[in-house]
Amino acid sequence: MSFRTLSLRELVLAYAVGALLLVLATVAIGGVGLYLWQQSSRESLRINALVEETQGMRGSLYRQMKEVFDALFLDDTDAVTQYRAYAREIEVRLSTLRSVAGTDAERDAIERLGRAYNGIRAHTDGLITDWPSYSLARRRSLLDSELERGSLQSYEAAFSEIERELELQQQALQRRRAVLAWLSPLLLSVPLLGAVGLLLWSRFVLRRAMVDPLYSVQRATEMISRGSLDHRAPEVGAAELKQLARSVNQMARDLSDSRASLVRAEKQATLAALIPVVAHNIRNPLASIRATAQVINDPGLPLEVRDGLQGIISATDRLEHWTHALLSYLNPLEPQRAWCTAGTLADNIAILLQSRLKQRRVRLDLSQLERGLELSVDAQLLEQALHGLVLNAVEATPEGGAVALGAARIGGVVQITIEDHAGGMPFTPDPQDLRPGPSTKRFGTGLGIPFAVKVCDVHGGSVRFEPLGPNGTRVLMTLPA
Repeated sequence: MSFRTLSLRELVLAYAVGALLLVLATVAIGGVGLYLWQQSSRESLRINALVEETQGMRGSLYRQMKEVFDALFLDDTDAVTQYRAYAREIEVRLSTLRSVAGTDAERDAIERLGRAYNGIRAHTDGLITDWPSYSLARRRSLLDSELERGSLQSYEAAFSEIERELELQQQALQRRRAVLAWLSPLLLSVPLLGAVGLLLWSRFVLRRAMVDPLYSVQRATEMISRGSLDHRAPEVGAAELKQLARSVNQMARDLSDSRASLVRAEKQATLAALIPVVAHNIRNPLASIRATAQVINDPGLPLEVRDGLQGIISATDRLEHWTHALLSYLNPLEPQRAWCTAGTLADNIAILLQSRLKQRRVRLDLSQLERGLELSVDAQLLEQALHGLVLNAVEATPEGGAVALGAARIGGVVQITIEDHAGGMPFTPDPQDLRPGPSTKRFGTGLGIPFAVKVCDVHGGSVRFEPLGPNGTRVLMTLPA
């Protein structure tokens, strides 16, 4: 199955699985390398300990022999004590060698070293104990023939053997370390190459399966909106984009079939005829497309791909906002009246606009609002109408400014006011004309004022726009008390 038939969720899942495999591979390679290096370090320490102990044992042995010489020829009475101290030290070192040995060859060499030492002890223990009874010639004979030429030579042979064994092991360890040092960069390059491959793959897939098809759909919607109803969007890319392209093409065909009636009808009827087409064919895949684009928009992606993803998000926001405004504006309004207070309405609007007020750094002034004022209205419709009007004022107000929302009972009517000092309106709204007016906002549809007029009309009220000072606007909404 090629990526052209995959859904956006499946593409995201494939990308996530690839990234996870890269992480796991990196962790596995690093863990194995660390383990091998630790094993090599421990082996080096063990071999060094064997070398140190064998050399220390040899040194202690010759110091012990010196004490034997001092006892036999210098009549040193303390030599016996020193001899036995060195004997205990040698036994400790021999025990340490046996515990540190890790191979059979090492253990055999250590045992031969131990037997050689025991052969020396068999001569020296008697000498160090009975030396006063020996003549000088006998002492020289024992040291020269039995000890120096016999047992000591056996010990030196055993020492040379274990020394060769440890040297061979050190050479083998150095070779393993050299191989590990050569292999580590090679293994670590595998995740790096995988990351580069994943990046190139994601760039290719995102462009072929998402960015280019959505640009085509966006171009098609622009052409259709200009009247080129024979223009068709290519049905390529991911599954959701194919569905969106088919929906846009179907919308274009439906518009082409009904062009004659659209030309003769009023704009209100024309837009109403588009409701089922727009709602059914465009709105369904928008949420999935936008969510997927947000998930994929990773800072590590190339700038070109991130710009494309941001364009996707902007396009879906524009389509969703336009569709929502059309549905809200064109549906017949049947108010469900209930009693509510002006304070409740204002608080709800403040909550809805909280993030936008904070972002624009604009303050909502409710000092002119009679919070306990009761109204018999459809609260949801009135909130939506007021939300659009107040949002227009907030969008136009510069940073640090304020928008005032007030409500008061005047005679037999309730008057709601919205005041700003944003430089005045770019056009004069006609409350009798329900067609959308021009919008200066990036995603504006021009339906906010006509919708508010429509809501006031179904409540038996009216909306009036008038200048406020040299650079402000006041909206007066009048409703029956």
